[in-house]
Amino acid sequence: MKIRFDANGRRRSDQDGGMKVRYGPARRVAFRLRWYLILLLVASPVLYFLYALVNDAISTEVPALVWYPQHQLLAEVPGFVESIAVEPWDRVSRGDEVVRQHSPQLERRGRQIEQDLERLRQRAELSGQEQGADLERRIELLRQSLDEFRVQERRLERLIDRGAAGRGELLPVRAERARVEERLAELEGNLARVPRGDAVESWPDSLQLRHDDLLGERAEVRQESRQLVKAADLDGVVTEILVEPGQFVAVGTPLLRYSGTRLRVVAYVEPRHLERRLEPGREVSLILPDGEQRRATVTATVGAADRLPAAFRSGLGGGESAVPVIVEPASALPEIWRVDSLPLRAKF
Repeated sequence: MKIRFDANGRRRSDQDGGMKVRYGPARRVAFRLRWYLILLLVASPVLYFLYALVNDAISTEVPALVWYPQHQLLAEVPGFVESIAVEPWDRVSRGDEVVRQHSPQLERRGRQIEQDLERLRQRAELSGQEQGADLERRIELLRQSLDEFRVQERRLERLIDRGAAGRGELLPVRAERARVEERLAELEGNLARVPRGDAVESWPDSLQLRHDDLLGERAEVRQESRQLVKAADLDGVVTEILVEPGQFVAVGTPLLRYSGTRLRVVAYVEPRHLERRLEPGREVSLILPDGEQRRATVTATVGAADRLPAAFRSGLGGGESAVPVIVEPASALPEIWRVDSLPLRAKF
């Protein structure tokens, strides 16, 4: 079959079927555009794949969460909750009293120790009085004996001067007098060391040991009593109160939860990006929910890869694991976005 081309038809683009029309060229342009659109739709998956590949090589955008470190205030001694000085969402500063406990057991122990100390003082005082009375009686007898020996010694000296007695009779009397004087000095020293209720160092060793034990127990009770008043460990915001006034709590029972005021951002990065992108000190961009971007710095990773938080899971089973990375914002986030577990985006 011989194909003929009508050159006049090609040149006269304003005719269609032998009739002069104004839309002939427009129809041909629309025809071409329709084919371009079909080609674009067919090639769009390939173009998207190429764009994702190039974009992934340049930057990565991952999900992130605002994180306020949560702290628990624990009971250190058993007792009843007497009062709670804060309410949920109250701001507290380090050292502020938040919970006060009451422990009847500690009060009984404290009273018992004070009573034991008082009885010990009375016992030492009574013992000292008995010993003192006995020593004073013996000292008085020795003084009387000493006076008698001195009188006898002076009488013998007069006799010796008159020649009525010899020196041999005086020596035993002097020796006995010296023995009595030595014994008297010893008893007077013992009398000075008699236990007194207000001088523990003068007590017998057994009483001193018992006194030291009681003082140690009293120090422990006072320390535990100070722990009945619970204060905040750091600045923060009370998020939850876990006990009620009048409730008994054991050691280690959580009393309340509060979050620190210094927030952090946790970005969840796929393990394949870890070595290539996330060295400490790297600057990243935080994308806030309103689209604003803020500078931040990578500080550290947290453990190994784990499952994404439920809020970020797709449910399709792919890309469900990520490594938590701590990101520190360079400047404080606006107050409206300072919300625990607020989802953000981080761009590396």
